[in-house]
Amino acid sequence: MRLRIVTVCCLAALLLAVLEPCLAAELAALARPVECRWADAPITLDGVADEAVWKIAEPIDNFSVPWITPKRAALTATKARLLWDREYLYFFAQMTDSDLYADITDHDGELWRNDVFEIFLKPADQHPGYYEFQANAGGAVLDVFFPRRGGHVFDRFKSDGDFDFQAKVKRQGTLNDWTDKDTGWSVEGRLRWRDFARTGGRPNPGEIWKFAMCRYDYSVDFEGPDLSTCAPLTKANFHRFEDYLPLQFVGPVESQQSRRPPLPRPLPVVASRIIGSPDPPPPYRAVRAYPALELKHPLTFVHEPGTNDLLSILNAKADQGVSHLVRFPDQDAAAETEVVGAFPGIAYGLAFHPRFAQNRLVFVGMNLKPEGREEKFTRVVRYRLDPETRKLDPDSAVTIIEWPSDGHNGGDLGFSPKDGMLYVTSGDGTSDSDGNLTGQDLSNLLGAVLRIDVDRPAADKPYSVPADNPFRGLAGARPEIWAYGLRNPWRMSFDPRSGRLWVGNNGQDLWEQVYLIERGANYGWSVVEGTHPFYRERKQGPHPLSPPAADHPHSEARSLTGGVTYYGDKFPDLRGMYIYGDHSTGKIWGLLHTGKELLPPRELADTSLQITGFGLDTQGELVIVDYAGGLYRLEPTPPGHDPLAFPRKLSETGLFADTPGHEPAPGVIPYSVNSPLWSDGAYKERFIVLPQEKPEIEVTQKYAWKFPELTVFIKSFALEQTVGDPTTRRWIETRLMTLQQGEWVGYTYRWNAEQTDAVLVEAGGADTEFVQQDPQAASGERVQPWRFPSRADCMTCHSRASHFVLGLTTAQLNRDHDYGNGLVQNQLATFEQMGLLKTKWEPEVREAMRKEAIDAGLKPSAAGALVTKHFATRSQRRAVPTTSLLALGADAYPRLADPYDETADLDARARSYLHVNCSICHIGAGGGNSQIDLSHDAKDEKFNVLEVAPLHHQFDLPDARIVAAGAPERSTLLHRMAIRGRGQMPPLATERVDEPAVAMMKRWIQQQQLPVDEEEPPSVD
Repeated sequence: MRLRIVTVCCLAALLLAVLEPCLAAELAALARPVECRWADAPITLDGVADEAVWKIAEPIDNFSVPWITPKRAALTATKARLLWDREYLYFFAQMTDSDLYADITDHDGELWRNDVFEIFLKPADQHPGYYEFQANAGGAVLDVFFPRRGGHVFDRFKSDGDFDFQAKVKRQGTLNDWTDKDTGWSVEGRLRWRDFARTGGRPNPGEIWKFAMCRYDYSVDFEGPDLSTCAPLTKANFHRFEDYLPLQFVGPVESQQSRRPPLPRPLPVVASRIIGSPDPPPPYRAVRAYPALELKHPLTFVHEPGTNDLLSILNAKADQGVSHLVRFPDQDAAAETEVVGAFPGIAYGLAFHPRFAQNRLVFVGMNLKPEGREEKFTRVVRYRLDPETRKLDPDSAVTIIEWPSDGHNGGDLGFSPKDGMLYVTSGDGTSDSDGNLTGQDLSNLLGAVLRIDVDRPAADKPYSVPADNPFRGLAGARPEIWAYGLRNPWRMSFDPRSGRLWVGNNGQDLWEQVYLIERGANYGWSVVEGTHPFYRERKQGPHPLSPPAADHPHSEARSLTGGVTYYGDKFPDLRGMYIYGDHSTGKIWGLLHTGKELLPPRELADTSLQITGFGLDTQGELVIVDYAGGLYRLEPTPPGHDPLAFPRKLSETGLFADTPGHEPAPGVIPYSVNSPLWSDGAYKERFIVLPQEKPEIEVTQKYAWKFPELTVFIKSFALEQTVGDPTTRRWIETRLMTLQQGEWVGYTYRWNAEQTDAVLVEAGGADTEFVQQDPQAASGERVQPWRFPSRADCMTCHSRASHFVLGLTTAQLNRDHDYGNGLVQNQLATFEQMGLLKTKWEPEVREAMRKEAIDAGLKPSAAGALVTKHFATRSQRRAVPTTSLLALGADAYPRLADPYDETADLDARARSYLHVNCSICHIGAGGGNSQIDLSHDAKDEKFNVLEVAPLHHQFDLPDARIVAAGAPERSTLLHRMAIRGRGQMPPLATERVDEPAVAMMKRWIQQQQLPVDEEEPPSVD
């Protein structure tokens, strides 16, 4: 007996020694997830899987009958594969089969009674839902979602019971003929990720699901169907998901072994040295105040006397002829506002009566078109603030003074702390060049600061003119005028201690001004612009010209916003200083009057804010109003990088491997755009440099993509020495845009004549001229003026309203790019394959489905209900918030047309050109003050150009319109494109007319038609 036991033990040990490597290998295979790899090339369903991309798929061929002991191999072999991409899961199975049998043709029929291939997918272990998909040898399919196991409850997405499940079968033999000998069959199919919406939709790269592939094989060669599976099922039940195999979805970054040629490297080998600034930092920076508070286009910030509350005028519905006054507490955690009053127009300013505590009177300056009148007026209206409701009483409204004004409206106001009189600003009443010649005309109220007495009204009006007003006795002059010669005074305020009156004035062509208003002064508009000639031939008023307190060139300011005088405790070095800023560049300055002299302006901060006003909180501390929706304070700038360490030469930036050869460093990513900005015909090359840590790009569909800190964009410009000969190009400039500490800033480098390097241009920019040989010119050459932009110039276009980054948008990047080495592919796919994107799958798919349903004829409400039902989930896996993959294919995303492509749709070309060259300003919250939105996807009511009279200069065009239907000769939009100089569009960065674009736009205008009145019945001849 002992010998027998020893013999058995020896045999067992020997058997274990033989089988252990096999068992270990099998256990290891079960532990390692099966890889579903990324398909980076299209797959055509034809049942044969002959595309090269299938070669990278992991083979799955271990089909067996695992629930019997010992498990046995399947009677017929199966070899399967899986791939996936952003929209589909693909499968392919090749099966040997000597007797092809499939007599069920119904969708969702009992296909398991035929030769059938099955896939089971379970998205999450901790949630009960799973899916079953079948395809039989005849090509019929079954698709079903089980919200839980048990009962086989079919819970399908669509009303007709179908998923978007497609499968193609290829047979090697005769179907349903048991008398012959068949070879086998194959099936190739795809499952759409949106049909997995109830369990969270598409997986993320790296995510692990569970799956099983199974097969029924009926044959005359053996009894009963042979059931087999790749999963280690412990029971003869294909729904036993506890035993399913893990399936890991390998993303495009990890699947790059299939890609030939390779993509650009996503990370720079040579790190960017564009860190810090070449200029000493300003002493202060802007930080968000009241961070939870969201204001829609705020214009003002005022402390409500006697309270701990603050007020702001919101311009959110100005296009509907309404502005609102809102209140909120002076608390950092303030998150809600209450409406205090509404105004029938654009309200600009608000002032409390000096005895507000007793009389509750509030004065508001606004511009509106009164009912029954054709002209717009700037008007001062008095209201009473009800002490019980704390609302403005609309029935208390009394018009104090008004004048016609349509553009440059003034409308700010305040009571002097010295004399108690009400001072009101007015602009020149037009929007360009003082076309009505009001600036030097004392016979009207325009272009001036007015001074009136509202406490002692005259018999015929609700105010009187103070006896000491300077022009009260001057024949033909309006006695209300205190000072004149202003273009567009945007914000006025009094120094509460000295009584000095400060006004910020918007200049026009080249200069912005701050004025310290003096009694009877003439500030020169429109004979001069500040201290600089404008129209010297125009008639000057009867008084000598007074200079501004400060004059800022357009290299640093473009739309000046007046401020307030600071006497707070937080910043002793600013006490007594008049603090003001610029709407377009975001710069903030301080002016100090010592009582004896006015010191030069001091730059305090350089922000990205669209500054519309300044105010003081309940503690007298400074608050900055940002038109983009926030309120900000100043804080000292923290210690930063040494300005001397900033690279002064392009070769020192680390961005180029070979600067003279213009060869970027490894990892610098080239890109191109669908619709380039017009730059006087210059050739351009563009690159992106991402930081080495977290190089993640957040994709948005409408606006610019969001890039990580320390991103650098590169754009180099070259001009042809001989016009029309690309071989004569020479680099002239390389511009850099970089994001640091949450703010974008621009720098430019000027190439030397030897083309060996480029040198950093000073902060104020520079101007030069290039001579080009031009066979078409009479002299054989032409002179090309060129502006190297200042730091402020850069941020005028790269503004918060335009989301700073102009060319890096989905609509611009959705195009093929030649990366060299034979790689030409869509840029969206390239960024995706490099793993750089951060997107949201569910919102985009929801919107795409909604649009598809509407296009199919459903009403929007029904389409929304359908999508909601499709995404309905309960106790299931939820969609991942963000993913590195695009939600849809490139064809589903917007794509700007090339304006210069004669084969493209004319309307698309025109809208694309306007979007790129004009919507930088002419967009919501942009710098353009025309009420138009020239974005490529703007609806007609926002686009607002067809048969719309221009608010600005009409250029003596007959019956001028922005776009006159069928009449280019009456269209100011075309006229502005076709001129250079005053009134040109775009106003910056171009000295030459874009002739092909003008010709294209002329044809587009000729095709425009007058709007049809749908309510008017057609005439019958």
